[in-house]
Amino acid sequence: MDNFKEYLFNLSRSLKSNRYKILLIFFIYLVAILSIGIINFPYIDDVGRQIHGYTCFAEHYCRWGSEVASWIFQGSHHLTDMGLTTHIITASILAISSMITVYVLNNKKFTWISSICSTLIGLNPWFLQCISFRFDSPYFALSILASVFPFLWWNEEENKKFFIASIFGIFAMCNTYQASSGIYIIMVLALIFKDLMSNHNFKDNYKKYFLSVISYIVAMGTYVIETKFNKELATRGDIIKTASLKDIPSTIPKNIKLYLKSIYSQSSRIWIILFVLIVLVFIIFYIFKSKTNRIKNTLCVFLYLALESIFSYGVFLIFSANLTAMSPRYYYGFGAFVAITLILLSGESNKFIKYLNLTKNILICTFTYYILSFNFTYASMLSYQKDAFERQSVILSADLKNIVNEQRKTIYMNRLFKDSPVLINSALNYPILHKLIDSNSLIYWPNTMLFNTYSGLNVNISSFDFSNFDASSKVLEISNYYSDIFTENDLIYIIMK
Repeated sequence: MDNFKEYLFNLSRSLKSNRYKILLIFFIYLVAILSIGIINFPYIDDVGRQIHGYTCFAEHYCRWGSEVASWIFQGSHHLTDMGLTTHIITASILAISSMITVYVLNNKKFTWISSICSTLIGLNPWFLQCISFRFDSPYFALSILASVFPFLWWNEEENKKFFIASIFGIFAMCNTYQASSGIYIIMVLALIFKDLMSNHNFKDNYKKYFLSVISYIVAMGTYVIETKFNKELATRGDIIKTASLKDIPSTIPKNIKLYLKSIYSQSSRIWIILFVLIVLVFIIFYIFKSKTNRIKNTLCVFLYLALESIFSYGVFLIFSANLTAMSPRYYYGFGAFVAITLILLSGESNKFIKYLNLTKNILICTFTYYILSFNFTYASMLSYQKDAFERQSVILSADLKNIVNEQRKTIYMNRLFKDSPVLINSALNYPILHKLIDSNSLIYWPNTMLFNTYSGLNVNISSFDFSNFDASSKVLEISNYYSDIFTENDLIYIIMK
C-alpha cells in the first residue's frame, strides 16, 4: 500500500507539472469531438436506439463492458439520446488514454509536440466512425483506455501489478470493442523497441515481455470462453469467425495485404506523402542514433515499422471475413500505430545530422495538422449529408402522403436519395469519406427507419430491380423531376431519377 501511495504521488506530481500540456490534449479532443456531436447526425445504430432505447451491446456483440457502462452513464437500462454528454465523456476518456501513452513512452515527460500528436490515437480518420456514434462512442473509447492503462506499471519493479492490470485491461477491451485488440500489442512492441534502441539490457525487462504475452493469451482465452455462453453470436455469420488452424498461414498474409491496401486506398495523397517522409526521418534518426551498432539499429527500425503496422490490426489478422471491406472502425489500430511512432520520434534528438531535428518537428506538426483538420471536414460532411437526406425526405413524403394508407404501406424502390454534392466533391481529396459516411441512396434499415422518423409514414421500403418493370399494368400516380411513382393494388413502386 505504501508503494502504491508513493506511485500515485509521483504520478500526480508529474501530471501537475505538465498540466498545461494535458489541458491542451483535452482541449483538442473536446473541440474536435464536439464539432461532430453538435451535428446531431444519427449514425447507423443510433437511429434504432433513439427510437426504441435498447442497448443490446452484450446480447448482440458480447460487450458486457459497454452494456454495464451504458447503464451507468444513462442511469437506466433504457437509453435516451443524451445530447453532447456522451461526446464529452468520449473526449475525456480519449484524453486520458493519450496522456498515459505519452507518459509511458516518453519516460514521464510531456512535450508540446508529443502532446499534440498523441491526440491522433483517438482523432485518426479510422476512429472517427466510432466517435460518430451518439450512444456507443464512450465505450469504443474505453476499449482504447483499457488497452493502454496497464502500461502505467511497465516501469515499476513489481511485475505482478503489470500482469494483473494487463489481464484485466485486455479482458475489458474485449468487452467494450475488440477492434482495439492490436493497441496493447503495438504498445509492447514500441517499449521493446525503445529498450533496444536505448541499449538497455534486454534481460532487465524480459519478464515483462513474457508476462505481456501470457496476459494477452489468458485474457483472450477467457473472453473466448465468455462468448460461448452467448447464443446470439452464432447468428452474426462469418464476421466473427476465425480461420481454422490449417488456414491461418494463408489467412494472415491475405489479411495483411487487404489491411494495408485499404489504409492506402482510403488515405488522402497529402497524408501518404507526409507519412512516408516521417517514416524516412524516423529511420534516419534511429539508424544514426549512435555511432556504433548501426547494423543492429537498422534491423530494429525496420522490424519495428513492419511489426507495428501489421499487428496494429490485432486479432482480426486471423479472421476469415475481410473486415477491411466493411468498415474503417475495424482497423483504427493503424492510427494508434502512427500516433505511437510520432510520440517516439518527437522525443528524439539527433546530434550528428544538422537541421534534422527541425525537419522532424516541421513534418510532425504538418502531418498532425492535416489529420486533425480532417476531423472538422468530416463533421461538415455529416452536416451536408444529413441536410440532403432531410430535404429529399420532405419532398418524397409530400408525394406519398395521399398515396400511402393503412393497407398500402409496401414500397419498392430502385434507390433512396442522392448524396450531397458537397460530400461527393470532398471525397475526391478524402476517399475515406465514402466509407465513413453511408450513402443516402442505400436502402437499408438505418436509412429507411430515419425516413419513417422524418415522414411519420411508417412504410416498408425494399429494393427492387426495375430493369423488366412493366409500367403498363400499373397506375402512374406522380411523375416529376425527382421520381415516378406507380401503384398496383396495395403496392407502391418508386423510380428515383
